[in-house]
Amino acid sequence: MKRLNYILYLCLAIVSLLTTSCKGPKAIPDADLVNIFHDAFVINAYIEDSGMQSDSTKVYEPILERYGYTVDDLHYTIKTFSERKSAMLSDIVTVVSERLNDEYKEQSYKVMILDTIDRVAQRAFTRVIAGDTLIRANKLKDSSKLRVRINDLVPGDYTVKFDYLIDSLDENRNSRVEVYLVTNDSMKVMRHTTMLARHRESKYSRSFKVDTSHCALYVNMFYHPQGEESKLPDVRIRDFEIERVLPADVAVDSLYQQQLNVRLFNHQLMTSFTGDTIHIELVDPKKDTTDEPQDSIALRAN
Repeated sequence: MKRLNYILYLCLAIVSLLTTSCKGPKAIPDADLVNIFHDAFVINAYIEDSGMQSDSTKVYEPILERYGYTVDDLHYTIKTFSERKSAMLSDIVTVVSERLNDEYKEQSYKVMILDTIDRVAQRAFTRVIAGDTLIRANKLKDSSKLRVRINDLVPGDYTVKFDYLIDSLDENRNSRVEVYLVTNDSMKVMRHTTMLARHRESKYSRSFKVDTSHCALYVNMFYHPQGEESKLPDVRIRDFEIERVLPADVAVDSLYQQQLNVRLFNHQLMTSFTGDTIHIELVDPKKDTTDEPQDSIALRAN
């Protein structure tokens, strides 16, 4: 009901805002009137959504001209609606509302499909670029196992995650994890440190958004600030991963290129036409010979 009232209000507003013409008016058929009101509603909604300031007369007059009518024609048509017994202006508004609602559903479905494609593409090109199921450090020299540097980054979302346990034999008291990005000019950015829990199974996870200004990702799973002595460790890291998710547009483009490279059509694809039937032979692209019999499908031509 709100939409009906709004469209009716918009229709009346169009009439009141437009100036009159000197030419003799003519009645606008209902079908064209529906199109005019529909286009006016769409343009008006766009103007409101974008925050544009626009002269209404300059916006609506081209709509009328597109369908071959003048402002006077619209005035005359609206005025004569009250004299008609077969239809009312609200009937036109109802048709416009239903059409807009159908278009909204259709566009919403298309957006949903595009979102689904984005998610499928991103999942298809999600990669674990570094990982280890178990890292055990119980000697000072083992600390190097807990430091990872990934170079040559590509833009995307990166997540560092692992499970850890600092056991009772560990002699350190202020152990931390340190993760940061390195820029192309060797600066450390987005640095994140946090204290590690002791004597209980715990998890760590941190995400970073990488762009073209970043060249490396550095992870130190057993970090001690400068000035603090690193003592004998007793640390167990499980399921360490650095996961990369490509941006949606890049993932979709990569998926397209991947599918484009599938050899659906090649020099071995044979077609022949016999009467009204198209015979298509299905040939295995891995086989070079065409002497062996192949499967075929007969498609009836229209």
